[in-house]
Amino acid sequence: MLRLLIFLAFAILGCQAACNVCSATTGHSCISETEFQFCSSSSVAIGTTYTCPTGYYCTESAVLCSADSSLTACSGCNKCSTDKRFACTSRNTFALCLGTTTPSASLGGTCGASLVCNVASEIICVDPTHNPTTCWSSGTGNCGSTTITDPNEYCRGVGTIGRYPYGGVTSTTCKQYVYCYVVSGVFYGNVYSCPGGNYFDSTTQQCTTATQARCSDSVQCLTLNNRLLP
Repeated sequence: MLRLLIFLAFAILGCQAACNVCSATTGHSCISETEFQFCSSSSVAIGTTYTCPTGYYCTESAVLCSADSSLTACSGCNKCSTDKRFACTSRNTFALCLGTTTPSASLGGTCGASLVCNVASEIICVDPTHNPTTCWSSGTGNCGSTTITDPNEYCRGVGTIGRYPYGGVTSTTCKQYVYCYVVSGVFYGNVYSCPGGNYFDSTTQQCTTATQARCSDSVQCLTLNNRLLP
């Protein structure tokens, strides 16, 4: 508690902190949109994680926690990439954007071991020693659940008409997609394969010769409502 009071006193003086960067003056680091830690003498964020009040964000301004989300120090979470392919939802998880500016609430994935999500990367998940982490919120991927192989169940999970990625294996399921449709108010689905060496592009919902980020080796798994895709 004493350290927290000392920190707040420093904050009033107008010191700033960037995302996951320890302030040399205040000795703290914003580690997510709403969380911060104090730093060690070697400028490493350690120990107890403190959380801003509900509706407030850890900021770079003189005030530690602010209701103004535009001041958020770690503001990269849940924002779709410029090509509208994916958004980082935590340090090592992501959601597909499917050609829109809103991350899917059902289709996402988890980065491989020791990798982090980077919204500017063509392969989604990268080595954090050479690339910045987009979203510092803590999160746990789910790659150990049962696999969805029934396209009807898939489409009832998505709940929207359209074409959707079936999986992330480059040689097989990355080339496939599920077409979801409705009959008498019930969702059904069929699995189709792109011709030749083409892959399914979840952004344009078309087959393309370009390999897809979701199918890179850096992605550990793809999921639909926390169930594995093949």
